[in-house]
Amino acid sequence: MGPPFRKTTGATAVAGLFALLLGACSVVTRTPGAADAAGNPVSTLIPNQTLNLTRTVSLTPETLLLGTALFWAVDPLAPNWQLQRAPAGPDRVRISLRKKRFTSGGEGEAGQLFSRHAEQLAREGGYSGFTVMEYTEGIESTLPLAQRVAQGVIRFDR
Repeated sequence: MGPPFRKTTGATAVAGLFALLLGACSVVTRTPGAADAAGNPVSTLIPNQTLNLTRTVSLTPETLLLGTALFWAVDPLAPNWQLQRAPAGPDRVRISLRKKRFTSGGEGEAGQLFSRHAEQLAREGGYSGFTVMEYTEGIESTLPLAQRVAQGVIRFDR
């Protein structure tokens, strides 16, 4: 019926910040590069440079890449739950929730989120209310980490 409500917000901002930091050529200093046994310079995949933020704080490209990858995996700006809905018959909708893998709290909010979304759908559809036909919560074993899931079917009341 509709796409998931999760939007990727942080990945674009981090990529822009990363490009800005690497583009700050005036504060990037080169250190001696890698060499082979004969002393010939060797090209590396990640440049051997340091970004000096202050006199005592500097960042290497490895640190920036690791931070970007960690931010992408955790994505602290994304909502804790992905929500999808699909028709399940006349005047019925299946609502599925999936919690993101890395969160801080929010363990008991699946039922609240389910009810809030069901109320919103009923209100937008012009119905007087809804009845929960089924509702389950559980943990889905996925790699690399398990995820909390919840799903249910509601019937709209006229």
